[in-house]
Amino acid sequence: MDIFVGRQPILNQNKKTYAYELLFRDSLKNSFPGIDGNIGTSRLLANTFFSMGIGEITGNHPGFINFTKELILNKTPLLFPKNSIVVEILEDIEPDIYVENAIKEFRKKGYTVALDDFIFDKKYTNLIKLSNIIKFDLMATPLNTIAGLVKALKSKFNITLLAEKVETHDEFLQAKEMGFTLFQGYFFSKPEIISKTDIPSNKMTLLSLISELGKSDMSFDKIARAIKNDISISYKLMKFINSPYFRRVNEISTIKEAVSYLGEDTIKQFVRVVAAAGLSDSKPDELMRLSVVRARMCELIGKYVKTDFSGEELFTMGLFSTVDAMLDKDMKTILAEISFSKKVSDGLLGNNKSFNALLSLCNCFEKGSWADCVLYDCILPEEHDDLTLHLPSIYIDAVKMADNFLKI
Repeated sequence: MDIFVGRQPILNQNKKTYAYELLFRDSLKNSFPGIDGNIGTSRLLANTFFSMGIGEITGNHPGFINFTKELILNKTPLLFPKNSIVVEILEDIEPDIYVENAIKEFRKKGYTVALDDFIFDKKYTNLIKLSNIIKFDLMATPLNTIAGLVKALKSKFNITLLAEKVETHDEFLQAKEMGFTLFQGYFFSKPEIISKTDIPSNKMTLLSLISELGKSDMSFDKIARAIKNDISISYKLMKFINSPYFRRVNEISTIKEAVSYLGEDTIKQFVRVVAAAGLSDSKPDELMRLSVVRARMCELIGKYVKTDFSGEELFTMGLFSTVDAMLDKDMKTILAEISFSKKVSDGLLGNNKSFNALLSLCNCFEKGSWADCVLYDCILPEEHDDLTLHLPSIYIDAVKMADNFLKI
């Protein structure tokens, strides 16, 4: 059976990853409203804890999981480690005495409880007292409509406020000013301000290294020597090669062994990721993680569909699809500084239909919007089923790679 689990990052005020919301679907063709909630959450829990392992999905951060009334009354959350999950109470659950008693038990045993998509009503007063976190959906309840409510909640209850569907940096700043301390959305994946200043010199050095990788006459010896001469990159390489991602029995102890084991293609990918991480050093870790997930997904999807690009090109394009947000400059200006081929540059500028299709599939997994996934005409009908079959494992592989890169 295919396993479709998505995750959406939840960040703190410093834009550091606090947790992930976990999302279940049974295929790319069905959005969650078409699936019974009890079955959906049960499958999500089984997939996450029994088939894959919670650590592989959340990188040891807590996972926010929606629980239906039936699952709450059955006390299903108690089956799972209290530090691994946040129990989300769905907005359509009526807060009767049985629900309240179950939540009291969760809290007594150390579980974190969150109220999802909160809209105030007096009947929720007891649930507010029992909860650790209240989530506001900014699409349903915009910030300018809840200022008074937020102030009252902060003054009367010991509660953490989470702003969901934060789509712009301005919304993030406004929500933080109002008293929100957790944030969920994709404000961090877009440029905050399109800057007209030059790219800093240290970042230009990284771009020069990336440019060397893109040359048709690239010298592998030059790249290898550069790694040996840079203690930071050398350290990262050794840590990565000995990470759980490769499942090695014996550790590798020299740069030469690491380069030999990985091979030219993977070394080039590694250097690109390390360089890209340097470009995003003032940005949320989640932006770099998003870039690596996209890179690996694009590369692996390319094995099942015909595109205009090699696997290496797809990896590079996925990785640099967020470089405008990393540098707060428009993509066209940045590409003028990097010697990518015209084909790759056109893809990053959104001018290639096949790459747009791959990037759209990545976006579906990033946001859990499976219902919005479209297998474009450029993906041949005979490729659809094979791709859909392998997408879950592709995504999990990409998440594992990204999480291991972020540890180096």
